[in-house]
Amino acid sequence: MKKYVLSAAISAALALPSFNLIAADVPAGVELANSQHLVRANGAEPDTVDPGFVGSGSPGDVIVNDLFEGLVIENLTGETIPGQAQSWSVSEDGKTVTFVLRDGLKWSDGSPLTANDFVYAWQRAIDSKTGNSTGFNFQTANIVNADEIVAGDKPSSELGVKASDQNTLVVSLTRPTPYFISMMSIKTFFPVPQSTVEQYGDNWTRAEHFVSNGAYKLKQWVPNEKVDVVRNEQYRDNDSTVINAVTYLALSSQNAELTRYQAGEIHMTNRVQLEYYQKLIKESPEQIQALRLLGSYVYAFNTRVAPFDNADVRRALSMVIDREILVDKVTGQGEPAAYSVVPDIIAGYEGAVPSFKSTVSKERLNEAKAILAEAGYGPSKPLTIKLTYNTSENHKKIALAIASMWKPLGVNVQLNNMEWNAYLSAKTAGDFTVARSYAFGDFAEPSSVLGSFQCGHVSNETGYCDSKFDDLLAKAASASDQSERYDLYHQAEAILNDAAPVIPLYHYNHTRLVKADLKGFPVNNPKGNIYAKDMYFVK
Repeated sequence: MKKYVLSAAISAALALPSFNLIAADVPAGVELANSQHLVRANGAEPDTVDPGFVGSGSPGDVIVNDLFEGLVIENLTGETIPGQAQSWSVSEDGKTVTFVLRDGLKWSDGSPLTANDFVYAWQRAIDSKTGNSTGFNFQTANIVNADEIVAGDKPSSELGVKASDQNTLVVSLTRPTPYFISMMSIKTFFPVPQSTVEQYGDNWTRAEHFVSNGAYKLKQWVPNEKVDVVRNEQYRDNDSTVINAVTYLALSSQNAELTRYQAGEIHMTNRVQLEYYQKLIKESPEQIQALRLLGSYVYAFNTRVAPFDNADVRRALSMVIDREILVDKVTGQGEPAAYSVVPDIIAGYEGAVPSFKSTVSKERLNEAKAILAEAGYGPSKPLTIKLTYNTSENHKKIALAIASMWKPLGVNVQLNNMEWNAYLSAKTAGDFTVARSYAFGDFAEPSSVLGSFQCGHVSNETGYCDSKFDDLLAKAASASDQSERYDLYHQAEAILNDAAPVIPLYHYNHTRLVKADLKGFPVNNPKGNIYAKDMYFVK
């Protein structure tokens, strides 16, 4: 049985990293600032701060990171380290994972936090009766009965998780899952306070009822303006936390972000405008922080509507886009050009790329024109595309650039700008033809990105479905050898490239403006997690 514990000696014996347990690792001799109130721009208005319902990469996801804590978290270099769990062990057959919680864990109201809170949260999150859309995470984690529960064939109480005692959580898997522990920092697997949820129902996340287990607790939520959180004195490592309060501003405009950052009202932005990035990278690069992420910026087709039910049309539109010009002249912040959805930061995995990548632009354009002509589009009948994106100057610039690249094909583009929640609703309802979107993973495995293109997957907004693609992913999930598994993923990605339900444009390199006196920004975190408890202001 493999066991992971906090002891440095045992960690060394197992060839594991030594865990740094200090929340904010302040170097000796550093003088802290008197004010430790972090104000960060958070993009759009969050739709929820319920960990069981929040989607990865959403505005609420950022806030939940500070309000709650799962069994594991990541340190500043992106390594998975203990969170609410003090240790975990994996059975010899790889199908049983046992977590031992830290002693004395409490909710922010002072009540005990036990393994039963995790059992309740997981059963609640996978229960289709709640209307939740993150239950697929339990299927991806290969937890016993997850498939049957999602299909409605079994009740959520049959999920393969139980509390053998107040401090021990036992998870049963259908097969060994190498990435399982990494998945435990996904918000779907966070605990929720059962008594509070049952007492207040959907209103339990209102500030006056709110109970959390992370480094912070909710103080107030002013819709379309801000969310304020303050230190949770019951947090397991509150003594090492430095930031006393965090304000998350709902600012979808990068212009507004920049103005308030320059005025000293914001310490960390959500994005950086291209023009300002290029100026600062020369004059004041210390204010720019970047994280490569396990995700790709894509344009998604609604494959259920004509003409985008035709893979040839989709491929034609993809092949004429010059990704290199896009990342150099339009986005311009170090993003690698993308020809496939899986980013190039997974060790040992070589992604598949479409054949047109090696073709010169003129040949691509001629081939694309011929494909569209075959589909019935040309000078006498131009293809018109309604391109949907959420409010953002950067998204608009990309849309305009893509429209200009499609123009030689005789394609007319109508830009459709929508606020975040309306944009999400439109994509969920299938009320779009082509939309700005993203393919994002929560753990360092190709399946974390590819999985969302499976038939009927809750995150498969394109409607794409191919049984051969699904079969390859299923075979990969059962393969114990990594090289075999990665080869199957490569084959699946090649099928996806050929079908082109999305156009990958670039792999994420998320850049932010960060004030020089704010320290503790992660060096590496492919999930994009930035924990306020790790940060601090210096004089």
